[in-house]
Amino acid sequence: MTRPELLAVFDEEDQPHVLARRYFYVPAPSRDGTSGARTQAGGVFLHEPTVALLLPSDLPLLSQRRPDFASLRHVLARFSFMLGRLPLKHTYASATFTVTLDHLDAVVRLQRPAWEVPEDSEATDTVTTQLSAAVDSLAKLGAQRTRVKGTTRHGGQLPVVTAEKRGRGDFGWRYEARDGTPLVPRIEYALAWVELPQNVTELSGHLTAEAMIEVPRFGALRSLRAVPAAPPMPFRLPIGAAT
Repeated sequence: MTRPELLAVFDEEDQPHVLARRYFYVPAPSRDGTSGARTQAGGVFLHEPTVALLLPSDLPLLSQRRPDFASLRHVLARFSFMLGRLPLKHTYASATFTVTLDHLDAVVRLQRPAWEVPEDSEATDTVTTQLSAAVDSLAKLGAQRTRVKGTTRHGGQLPVVTAEKRGRGDFGWRYEARDGTPLVPRIEYALAWVELPQNVTELSGHLTAEAMIEVPRFGALRSLRAVPAAPPMPFRLPIGAAT
């Protein structure tokens, strides 16, 4: 069973607070590809993350048997974002949401979704068996938030989601269009189990995103990398002193 305290922190009815809006820019039209100009196309709303402390009872038993377990604390962080609208005839082929944590000793132990694919695909999530019932149920709860009212997974309306991890505290998720259906602006949720030293009193870092956009150019569709001009957005989430 999921603890009521955790469910309260990750209340499904709460709309995420927008930290910042970042506009995407793509190379401006150029037949020879030599122009350095850029033009605005779409963007992203970066939301303030939500964090909850995990109790030892929330964690897998093997994690509790580590010799250094008493010197660590663990949090479950929920991240979300929403793509902005595009100009006519432009579509999102993929989007990547990236989180970089500030603390050098922060370690991301698990991400959900870890790998979310169409229902008719054969895939095994080996991470599920490593989670307690509380963390796993919250992960499923977060995945359900990606659904849009009145739609289902059938028909290729939701993206393929793949977790990415580039370092101890540098991670994110890639969302790819499937079945010929482009990504559409909607709130996307993801969860991360983060391990921190016992004396750390806040989870802080930076958020950013980029996308691949299909753009009509000179009678054909071209896939262009769309990136924000503004720097990553910082966030700070107090988690209190260890007791």
